[in-house]
Amino acid sequence: MPDTQDLDQAPHLPRRNWVSIILVLLVQALNSFSDNFVKMLLIVLSIIIAKDSWVGSHMELWLGAIFSLPYMIFAPLAGYWSDRFSKRNVIIWMQVMQIICFIWLTLALWMQRVPGSLEICLVGFFLLAVQAAVLSPAKMGVMKELAGSRRLGRVSGWLQVTMLAGILGGMWAGGVWYGIEYEKTGDAWMSALWPLIIISILGIGELFAALGIQKTPAHPEVRWRKSMAWEHFESVKIVFRRRSIRLAALGVTYFWFISNAISFILVTLTKELHHGAVGGAGPMELAKVAGILGIGVISGSIFASHISRNRIEMGLIPIGGFGLVAGLLWSGLATLGSSWMYAGIIFTGAAGGCFMVPLYAFAQDKAETQQKARVHAGMNLMDCLGTLVAVAVVALMKWAGWSSSTQFIVLAIPTLGAALYTMRLLPEDLVRFLMLAVVRFIYSVRPVHAERVPQTGGVLLLPNHVSYMDAFLLGAACRRPVRFVMWEALYNLRWTKWLMILVGTVPISNTRAKDAIRSVAAALKEGEIVALFPEGQITRHGMVNDLRKGFELMARQGDAQVVPVYLDGLYGSIFSFQGGKFFAKRPKHLRYPVVVHFGTPLAAREATALVVRHAMLALSSTAFLQRKSWSKAGDDLVAFANALRLGEAEWCRKGDVLLCLEPAGSLIHRTLKALTQVIPGTTCVHDAAAAKGGPIVAFGARASLGKLTGQERLAFCLDSDLAPLPSTTVLRGYIDADSGILVSVEVPDPEMPVGEEGLQLGKKAGSHGRLLPGLNLEATDHGVRISGLMPGKDSVVNLAGVRLDEQGFLVLL
Repeated sequence: MPDTQDLDQAPHLPRRNWVSIILVLLVQALNSFSDNFVKMLLIVLSIIIAKDSWVGSHMELWLGAIFSLPYMIFAPLAGYWSDRFSKRNVIIWMQVMQIICFIWLTLALWMQRVPGSLEICLVGFFLLAVQAAVLSPAKMGVMKELAGSRRLGRVSGWLQVTMLAGILGGMWAGGVWYGIEYEKTGDAWMSALWPLIIISILGIGELFAALGIQKTPAHPEVRWRKSMAWEHFESVKIVFRRRSIRLAALGVTYFWFISNAISFILVTLTKELHHGAVGGAGPMELAKVAGILGIGVISGSIFASHISRNRIEMGLIPIGGFGLVAGLLWSGLATLGSSWMYAGIIFTGAAGGCFMVPLYAFAQDKAETQQKARVHAGMNLMDCLGTLVAVAVVALMKWAGWSSSTQFIVLAIPTLGAALYTMRLLPEDLVRFLMLAVVRFIYSVRPVHAERVPQTGGVLLLPNHVSYMDAFLLGAACRRPVRFVMWEALYNLRWTKWLMILVGTVPISNTRAKDAIRSVAAALKEGEIVALFPEGQITRHGMVNDLRKGFELMARQGDAQVVPVYLDGLYGSIFSFQGGKFFAKRPKHLRYPVVVHFGTPLAAREATALVVRHAMLALSSTAFLQRKSWSKAGDDLVAFANALRLGEAEWCRKGDVLLCLEPAGSLIHRTLKALTQVIPGTTCVHDAAAAKGGPIVAFGARASLGKLTGQERLAFCLDSDLAPLPSTTVLRGYIDADSGILVSVEVPDPEMPVGEEGLQLGKKAGSHGRLLPGLNLEATDHGVRISGLMPGKDSVVNLAGVRLDEQGFLVLL
C-alpha cells in the first residue's frame, strides 16, 4: 500500500484506494444511520408509552448523555486500538459488535411490556454507543492512509457529510417509519420492533462492505501500557499539546454542543406544535424537523468540502460561526411552525456544516501520523463533554419553562462569542477567503500542475505579470496560502494598509534593495510561499518583460525552491492593458477564463533570470497549445496560430480596419482573416477605400511597402527577410519561410506613466521584434531553436545567428 507521501505526489489516487474510500464512507453512513434510527425509535416510543414519566418526557436528554459516556470511558482505549491494529480490522470488528447490539435491542422490544424493558433498551443503546466510540477513530484515521494529506480536506468533508447524512437520515427515517407503523397498528411496541428487525439485516450489509476495504498496516511499535486503562484524558493531553490542534478541537466541540442542543430543542418544538395530539403526528413532525436540519447541515458540509477540495479553507470557520448566530436568531424569532422557522433551521444547519468541516480536516492534517487516531479519540472525548454540557443546558432551560423559540435565541449569545473569537484568531484566513471568493466569482481559474508546488518549506513563485488581478488569481490557484511582494509606496496607502497586513503582504522598497531581499528571504526561511513578479511591472505590450535579478538572492538567502508560473488568457481582461488602457473596457465573459500553469521547482542556485525566463517560455507554449480556441482554427492551423499570437500583442484599437497589401489567399491574407475572428470588431480589406474613414493598419511583405500612402495608423512588414527595413516607421515581423509561423513582431512603444518612460519597449533598433507569446525557445550553439508552433505538430524553427536578449527581443549574435 503506498504511503502518504507517495499518494500526495501522485496526480491521481490508485483505483483500489478510491474503492476503499467509498466503502469507508458507505460503512460510516450506514452505521450512523442505524445508530440514530434506533435513537429516534426510542425517543418516539418513550414519548408515547411513558410521556408522563420523567424518563419519557426527557428521553432525548437521557439518550444524549448515554451515547456520550462510552466516548469518555473508552476514548483512550479506542485510540490505542486504532493506532496499534489495522484500522480496517477495527472497522470490521465493530460491525460485528453492531449486529450483536441490534439483536439485544430487538429482544428487548420483543419482550414489550415486561417491567424494565425500556431500561434494557437503554442498556443496549449504551452498548451501541460503545461500538460507535471504538469505530470513530478507526474510520477517521484510515482516511489519511487511503487518501494522503493533500486530499484530506476533500475526503474529510465527504466523511463529515456522510456521517451527518446518516445521523439526520436515520432520525428522519426512524420518526417517519414509526409514525406510519403506529398509525396503522396503534401498537407502540410493535411499531418499533419491525423497523428494528430490518435495520438489523442492514447491519449484515455493512459488515460485507467493511470486508471490502483495502488492508491497512498495523503498528506493532505502539505498545500497550497498563496506565492506559485509567488515563482517560491522555488523548485530550495529546490534543492540547499543540495550540493549533487544541483550538481546532475546541471549535469542533462547540459545534457538537450547539448541534446536540438544537436537536434536543427540536423535540421540545415538536411537543409544542403537537401538544395533546394522538397517533403518529408527533413522530412524523420530529422526523420532519430533523430532516430539515439535515438538509441544511449536508448542504453546508458539501459546500465546505467542495471549497476545501484542494486546500483546507480556514476562512470558512468564522463565516460559519456568524451564520450559526444568524440562523439561531432567525429560528427563534420566526413564528412557531411557519415556513420562516423551517428556513431558519435549514440555514442554521448549513452554517454549522461550513463551521465544522474545515476544523475537522485541519485537526486531522496537523496530527502526527502515529497519533492521528488517538487525537481523534481525544476530540471525541471533548465532543462528548460538549454533548453533556448541551444536555445540562437544555435541561436547565426546560426546567425554567422556556419555549423552544427562547432556547434558540439564548443559544445565539454564546455562539456570537465563539464566532467573534474565531474571527480574532483567523483574520488573515477570513479576509483571504472572502477576497478569493470574489475572485472566483469573477474569474474561472483553472490550475495546471498545482501539485508541483512543494507542500512544505519556503517556495518562491515567479509568475508573469499581466494584470492588476494576478496576485489574487495566483492565490486562488495555489493550494497553500501565498504571501505577495508589493512596493512599499502601495503597501502604505492609508485605506488599504490594514488589508495588506491581514493578507501577509511583504513590503519592499526600490530604494532599499538589501532590505527588500532580507524581508523576502526571512519569509521564505519561515517556510512561507512568497509570490514575486520578477518583471516588476505589468506588461503593456502583451509579452514578457525583462526579469529583474533580485529574486536570485532572495531565493538563495531564503534557501527556497523556485517555481516559475505562467498566467495564460489574462491579456484582454479589464484589468490588463489591452487597448492601451486599464479598466475602461467591458468584461468579455461573466466568469473570465484563466489558466495558471505551474512549472517544475528549481533549486535556488539554478534559478537564474535566464533559466526562469526560458521556463516561462516553455509554460507559455504549453498553455498556448492547450487553449480551447483552437477549435475555431479549421483546416488552416498556420494562419490561425499566427493570428492567435498576433492578437496577444498590443497594437490593435477598437474599429481598426486591417488592410492586406498581399493577394487574396496569401499567408498574410489568411492570417488577417483569422485575426478578425480572434479580435472581434476588426475587418479585413484589400482596398483602403473600403475602410470608409476608419483607422487603417496595413500588413504586407517588403515588396508591397510601396503601396503605403502614409495615412495608415500603423504598418507592419511581415516576411522572412532578416535584412533591415528601408523605413523606420514600419513595424517588422519575422515569418519562418518553411513553416509559415510568425515568430516575432515589433509593436508601438506603449504609453508609460511619467518617470517610467522607456521601461517597456515595443520595438528596438537592430532587432527582429519581440518573440511572440506561446513559443518555446532554446539557445543553441549557432542561434535559437523555437518549438511549440501548433498543436499536434513537431516542427521547429531554427534561426542561425540570432539570440533572445533580456528584454525579449530577437537580436543578432
